[in-house]
Amino acid sequence: MLKKFLFSLSVLALAIAPAAMAQADKPKIAILRFGPLPNIDITEGAILDVLESYGFISTEENRIFEARRDYEGEHITIYWGDAGFDFPTVRLMLADALDKEVDVLVTNGAAVTQTAVHITSEMDMPTPVIFASTPYEGGIAAEAACVKPDHVAGVSAALSFDYAFSVLLMQDPDIERVGVIHSISDASGRYGAQEIMEAAESLGIQIHTAGVVSLSDLRPAAHSLVDDGVGAIMLPIDTITSSGLPVITEIASEIGLPVFFPSFSAIYYGATIGAGSSPMYANGVNLGRILTAHLNGDVDLARVGIGTIGDLHVGVNLESAEAQGVDISQAVMEEAIAVIESGGTTRLAPGLLAAIARRGRIIPLEQRQADDKAWLASLHCSDEMIAEQQAALDAAEA
Repeated sequence: MLKKFLFSLSVLALAIAPAAMAQADKPKIAILRFGPLPNIDITEGAILDVLESYGFISTEENRIFEARRDYEGEHITIYWGDAGFDFPTVRLMLADALDKEVDVLVTNGAAVTQTAVHITSEMDMPTPVIFASTPYEGGIAAEAACVKPDHVAGVSAALSFDYAFSVLLMQDPDIERVGVIHSISDASGRYGAQEIMEAAESLGIQIHTAGVVSLSDLRPAAHSLVDDGVGAIMLPIDTITSSGLPVITEIASEIGLPVFFPSFSAIYYGATIGAGSSPMYANGVNLGRILTAHLNGDVDLARVGIGTIGDLHVGVNLESAEAQGVDISQAVMEEAIAVIESGGTTRLAPGLLAAIARRGRIIPLEQRQADDKAWLASLHCSDEMIAEQQAALDAAEA
C-alpha cells in the first residue's frame, strides 16, 4: 500500500509540478544532522565547497558556515541543527527549521531524514528534503531509486550485510551464532534484520534476534542473546540502534561481545568494527550537486532518483574491543582504514587522509559543471522508469 501511495504521489506531482521548483531570490536552507561526528563534518564541508563553486557563498562565508553558525549571506541563508543523538530532539529541530520557512531541508542520518519526510509529506506544499541516509532500509522510499515522494531526493551510502559478514568471518572464522538487536516498530529495523538473516543463511550461521521498541529494552535484549550463546552482535541501521549504539557498546563491554555495524563511521559511536560505506566528502559533493541544481531550477526533484555511492571499508575501535575483552584479528587490522586506539587516538590510512584533505579545495565552476550535469543526468527518472520500477515492486509484493 505504501509503495502504491508513493507512486500515486509521483504521478500527481508530475502532472501539476513545473519542471523545477521556483526559488526565492535569496533561498534559505537548513542543514540538519542526528549528532556530531567527524565524517558528517566532512560531508557538510563538501556541501559548502560545492555551494562556493556555484557562487552561492564566498570563501569568507564558507569559513563562517564551516563553524556551523546560522548566517545570512549575500546570496543564501543557512541554518544549522544537531539533534545530539537524541531522537525526541529531532522533531523539535525540524519544527524550528520549518518555522523559519526554509526553502530546503538538507538532512544527514536516517532518524532525521525519516522524520523530515514524514512531516513534510503532510504539508499542502511540502518543503523539499535532500538527504544522505539509508532510504530503503529506513522506509524513506520504496526499494527502487525512482519510487519515492516527489519532494525528496538524495544519496544512499552503499550498504552490504554480505560484506559485514565477510569481515565478521575474518574476525572469527569459526563463529556459529550471531545476535541481532533491531527495532520492531521501525521499517529499517525489520528490513535490516531480514537482510542479516538472508546473508547469514548461505554461510550456515544461525541468527538469534531480539526485537526492541525503546532504549530501555536494549539491556534485556542483549542479555537474551548471551543466553542464546551468540559470539557477536550485528546491528541493522534503525532509530533504536543508531541512537542507542553507545548504550549497546556499553552493554557489550559488560557481556564480552564485539559489536558489528554495517557503516564504517559506527566506530566513532563505539561499535567494535564498522564494515560498510565511507563516502564522507563524496557524499557531500553529491548532496551539493542536487542542492545547487535545485536552487538554480535545473532539476525537478520528482525526476531525480536516489543515488548510491561509496566504497566499502573497515573501521576498528580498539578502545571498545579492549573493554569487551576482544582481540581483533590481524586480518581485520590489515583491512582497516581507520583505527580508534586506546585513549581515543584515531589512526587513518593514507587514502582516507587524502579524502579528508580534499576539504577546502574549491573546484572552479567551469571545471566541474560538465561532470555535475552528467552525474545528475544519471539519476534522471523518466515516466517509463518510474512505471517499470513500480511494476517490479508490485510484482515482488504479490
